[in-house]
Amino acid sequence: MADFSEKLSAYLDGELDAADTALVEARLESDPDARLEMDALIQADALAQEFFEAQLNEPIPFALAQQIKATPLADRPAPATRPVWATLAASLVIFALGGIGGYSLKGQEPPVQTAGWLAAVADYHAVYAGQERHLVEVGADEADHIETWLGNTIGASFSIPDLSGFGLTFEGGRLLVANGKPVAQLMYRTADGTVIALCLQRSNNPGDGAPVFNDQTINGFDFVSWSANGADYVVIGPEGQPGLTDIATTAAVDI
Repeated sequence: MADFSEKLSAYLDGELDAADTALVEARLESDPDARLEMDALIQADALAQEFFEAQLNEPIPFALAQQIKATPLADRPAPATRPVWATLAASLVIFALGGIGGYSLKGQEPPVQTAGWLAAVADYHAVYAGQERHLVEVGADEADHIETWLGNTIGASFSIPDLSGFGLTFEGGRLLVANGKPVAQLMYRTADGTVIALCLQRSNNPGDGAPVFNDQTINGFDFVSWSANGADYVVIGPEGQPGLTDIATTAAVDI
């Protein structure tokens, strides 16, 4: 697995050529263990970046500042070719995969969905949730078209859930891409302007039986994810947003 782990790290850094990228994506599609490894790598990288950013806010010790100032430029080490947190992330991945009996970083069982697609959704949400006029590609007045268009594109049919009982107004939908696969994003807004999204992506997991909901926080957003009917689903909102699990439970029934 070591060779694949190195390729997976390079894949996430965008350093692979087209052939190796295709091989990695094919394995991620067919190998659950590979997807779990990618989950751990992404989560570890996020933790490492948070740690690194926290360190940047710490005051530099006076003695160290004086030493840096006194060191000639020619004698200072060249900057690393990879971010500082990459090394930290690698250590955290070893801990995540090999330590504590295979449990995730929070001591919980790994979620059904891969954190890879959730991290991509978080990045998209951070951009689009702040939009007003361009929050969605297709407005709520074309709900039937949204269901047909996005359902055909992602390869999984759905109905737009009515979440008005939670004070959510459906605004419309847009198409995203995560892990090289299309994602349908349905946008809702509360009366105070908070944007809550419901995203779904086709999955090889049949999701038989009652859905199992998984809670996690990625990049400042709270997620409630589950699998059902051959698709992965997630409700996303700001960190600390109340009621997301109830919203997800209702959406799982209505969608």
